[in-house]
Amino acid sequence: MADSTQILVVEDDAKHGAMCARLLERRGYRAKATTSAREALSLLAQNRDIDLVLADLQMPEMDGIQLLSAVKGKYPHIEFIVMTGYGTVKTAVEAMQLGAAHYIQKPLDHDELNLLIKRAIEKKQLEKKVDRLRAELQGRYSFENVIGKSAVMQTVQEKMAAACGNRATVLITGESGTGKELVARGIHYNTFGVGALQDADAPFVAVNCGALPKDLIESELFGYKKGAFTGAVSDSEGLFRAANGGTIFLDEIMEMLPDLQVKLMRVLQERSIRHLGDTREFPIEVRVIAATNKPLVESLESGAIRKDLYYRLSVITIHLPALRERAGDIPLLAEHFLKKHQKDFHKTMNGFEPRAMEAMMKYPWPGNVRELENLVEMMLAYGKSAVIRYSDLPERIVEIVPSQKKPSMMDDEVYTLKEAERMLIINALAKSRGNKSLAAQMLGISRKSLYKKLEDYAIPEN
Repeated sequence: MADSTQILVVEDDAKHGAMCARLLERRGYRAKATTSAREALSLLAQNRDIDLVLADLQMPEMDGIQLLSAVKGKYPHIEFIVMTGYGTVKTAVEAMQLGAAHYIQKPLDHDELNLLIKRAIEKKQLEKKVDRLRAELQGRYSFENVIGKSAVMQTVQEKMAAACGNRATVLITGESGTGKELVARGIHYNTFGVGALQDADAPFVAVNCGALPKDLIESELFGYKKGAFTGAVSDSEGLFRAANGGTIFLDEIMEMLPDLQVKLMRVLQERSIRHLGDTREFPIEVRVIAATNKPLVESLESGAIRKDLYYRLSVITIHLPALRERAGDIPLLAEHFLKKHQKDFHKTMNGFEPRAMEAMMKYPWPGNVRELENLVEMMLAYGKSAVIRYSDLPERIVEIVPSQKKPSMMDDEVYTLKEAERMLIINALAKSRGNKSLAAQMLGISRKSLYKKLEDYAIPEN
């Protein structure tokens, strides 16, 4: 670290400044000394590689505080350490409030100075790492990753952009595998750049309401006080408070019990949380993004979701279409996933054979985008050619191409009973748009029987 760190020493006593620079060089740093703040600013303008300024507070014309203000205003990434005499410690503390990393008293203890420089540079490197990770998150969840040029996907992106301009609640609908959490994260990670609506380090907390045990979801979401129930040996702030200042993503919101929906309504109205077993109210500022793979009309009619809660959650509603409804986006998505995962498999593939892509565009994709991504990963794992070929595709996809008509005893081609049944199930799922209850009804079997056949024939359920 030391040999790559450049330090500028600003000391009006040329002899002391030069001596300090030589001592720093002996420690492995690259150091340069100057005798005035104005000259220091000129050197900073010429050399953008300077990492740290070590400056005396007491200097003529322009003192250390003024230099600090000028440096931080123009070069906020440069760390700053002030040197101070005995009588100016109060001023040094003020300097730290203005952005100085540390201060050190004269006469200098060189071991202490070396330690302070190391801490300042480590802080700078940590900030760089945080900025890089933040940029990666923004890139990973940028709108460009919500792939699609179809009209329906352009509408999705427009609504996402609208959601990023405020903190309104959002309800995302769509079948399993359409990318609801990706959209939620995209909204979250692109909100803090809009008028400082959200801090850059704001948390994103994802909760699957259908996966949490029914007896734990309330305590997990809203927190609890020690002794509130058996096993509560300490206080818990809950996931809502953990998301304070950021976003909580409530997936499978229709699985939330009615009494918890009432409590969620109160949180949305009052902007506060009350832990189980507690009487205190804790204010929170959390954006709620909810999602469901259930049809909204059916859920409202059945009472799976309270109407008042639905109206609260659906200030902005974004519907993600099934992949079969936007087949024209399949080539874009497939190429995106191919580039995304190639490095993980240490392979380079140059795309898809035209016949393979044709088959993929005719397949109904009951598992939607998630199923397509899994297929591309599988092709990368097992593929041996420079392109993904038709012959590489699994049977469930290639058999769709010749079977656009229903199997019949009058067809020229003969099918086994199992092949015919599998194709009939896939066809029913496609026509019912993945609705298994409707597909079972169309096939004249029970929902339980359909699930058993999906498992037997290795047909994706999502």
